[in-house]
Amino acid sequence: MLLDPLALMARNPSLSDEQREQARSLLQSGGLLKHPRALPKGLEAHIASAEKAIVPASAAMSNSAGPVDVVILALHGTWGEDGRIQGLLDTVGIPYTGSGVLASALAMDKVMAKRVLASEGLDVPRGVVVASASDDDLAEARAVGLPVFVKPVAGGSSVGAAIVTRAEQLAPAIIEALKFDERALIEELVGGTELTVAVIGNDELTPLPVIEIVTRREFFDYTAKYSSGESEEIVPARIADDVARRAQDIAVRAHLALGCRGMSRTDLMLSGDRMVVLEVNTIPGMTANSLLPKAARAAGIQFGDLLARFVEWALEDARRRAR
Repeated sequence: MLLDPLALMARNPSLSDEQREQARSLLQSGGLLKHPRALPKGLEAHIASAEKAIVPASAAMSNSAGPVDVVILALHGTWGEDGRIQGLLDTVGIPYTGSGVLASALAMDKVMAKRVLASEGLDVPRGVVVASASDDDLAEARAVGLPVFVKPVAGGSSVGAAIVTRAEQLAPAIIEALKFDERALIEELVGGTELTVAVIGNDELTPLPVIEIVTRREFFDYTAKYSSGESEEIVPARIADDVARRAQDIAVRAHLALGCRGMSRTDLMLSGDRMVVLEVNTIPGMTANSLLPKAARAAGIQFGDLLARFVEWALEDARRRAR
């Protein structure tokens, strides 16, 4: 059964009036939520199919919906990947796949994640954090030096992110990023070969084959991630074996540094001798167009087996907490 946690948010003061109204509509309609904005090609059919199975989360977590053995989390961004839904599930005692509250919150907050990763000796991009596009904040952002990458501090799927190559683009990019979070992160733009490495497991970790990402767009943005044909994911990556092992080692170190469980996917940029950690995703995409399932298939792990492993690791964590 699929759950939409928006059903629990109708009275949440942190949401906008529009979002709270959507939550109320979801509760009244039994789970069907209309999508006012255009979606990437091919995603509409998946959502339409999923909506038929959605039940409001408030009902699903009650006895009337029957017991919930384990929740497979496939939520991205704030409210789903940042520890909040994990905390809710911990509170009501329902096992779930992936990382717990702390690792989820750390990975979602890109500033905190960078601090943790840097403390473990991993290379992360130089950058600053601003809360506005005021003259003082712009001066601090300009000090990073163009070109830069601007993104919300806490966000998912590259929503609100932009590459800035000219000075006049900086303020609009910051304003756009601040629509999705109270802080914007301005980082040096590291050029090179974009790589991503998924790690699966609990106590015994397995790094999956390295994927090289080649996109037709300016960067691997929301459209490139979710629209068929907008990017090419090459697995295994076209890099030397020793470089691939180095990328896998860094991904495992990042996974451990943040305390991830079950799964993670670390995005890297290979720039000359540098292997820069861009960010760590605690709930990687799980669609047919997603990176972790592709890497798993390359390692001989089919999708059903992958999900079964995630469920078993979730139950394993639940048993460990119960002791």
